[in-house]
Order: sequence, then C-alpha cells, then structure tokens
Amino acid sequence: MATTDTILVLDFDGVIGLSHPGGPKPWSADLARDWKLDPAVLNAEFFGGPFVDVVRGRLDLYAALDPWLASQGIVGRTLEFASWWFERDSVFDTALLDAVRAWRARTGGRCYVATNQEHHRIGYLRGLPALEGLFDEFVYSAALGVAKPERVFFTNAQQRIVVSTGRRIAYFDDAAANVDAARACGWRAWLYRERRQVEAFLDADG
Repeated sequence: MATTDTILVLDFDGVIGLSHPGGPKPWSADLARDWKLDPAVLNAEFFGGPFVDVVRGRLDLYAALDPWLASQGIVGRTLEFASWWFERDSVFDTALLDAVRAWRARTGGRCYVATNQEHHRIGYLRGLPALEGLFDEFVYSAALGVAKPERVFFTNAQQRIVVSTGRRIAYFDDAAANVDAARACGWRAWLYRERRQVEAFLDADG
C-alpha cells in the first residue's frame, strides 16, 4: 500500500542524464573525432533548426537528420549516427536513480519523467536496463505536441499523469523557465542544482 500522496516528476537531461551538452559528460565530446562534425554547428544548424519541429512531434528525427548530415558530407549513415548519439547520450546519475528506486520501494510512490524529447530517443531509453521499472511513464514533448517551457506542456502532462491536483506533483528541473511554468500550473517545483536536493526531499517524504 502506498504511504505517500507525492507524485515525483523529474526532468531528464540535466537531472537524470549527465551527457547533455553543458553537462559533466557531454555526448558530443567526440563528435569532431568520430564524425568530423563541429558541435557548435550541430547545435546551431540542427538543434536550433529542424529539431525544433522534431521535438514537438511535427517532423520525424530521421527525416530531419538525413538531409542535414548530407549537407555536411555524411550520406547514408543517418541510423548509424543516431545510434552513436543515443549510446553516448545515456550517461545517468546512478546514485539518483538508486534513491528514486529506494523511495518507490519504501512508499509505493509514482514517478514520471517530463522531458523535451522525440520519439526515437524515448524508445531507446525505454529499452535500457538501467531505467527498467523505474518510471511509470515518460511524458515527453513529441507525444504531447508541445515543448517546455510552454505552459500547455505542463497541463497536458498532468492529464497524462492522471492527477487532478497539481500540488501532489513534486517536480525537479534544471531550467528556471520550466520551473516557473510548472509552478504557474500549480505544481510544486524546484530548480535542480544537485542530487542532494532530490535525496533530501525523498528522505523526508512518506
């Protein structure tokens, strides 16, 4: 029987994941060596360009990535590149994951991911043993058709989580704009800076 009313919701990149650009183990660190690509160009031209529609579910990742890679002289290797990317972008804070597992075992509480992601990477993450059984669901932008920090992301996410009272949600995100938007929707939300924030919250809950 559950001993908590809290529904824990975590951002992915920047909270659970450590391999995002700007993180301690960025997945693109070997991009120039392995693919002769400049991370700054990738970020500006792809992630700042067609990926805006990809992450909102308006355009398939491979349909966007294939012509961009071709413009960089990389032809016929889109799936290979995506596999390389996903594998390197899967470095997690295992101590945080352990804390969440312990909390779930102790309290029976529910836990979700709320993240700006596209369909293919979510499918990859769902299949990883390191994350197996940890989350009730990945609630993500491409499935919702809207991305953080837009307020409707949070209202739609709350519907997917199936909770009528936003105050039951405890949400941690490393982006201040996302935290502000979540709070505007009635969620309890904290700006994530270190694992101990979540650990302390979970220790005190239930």
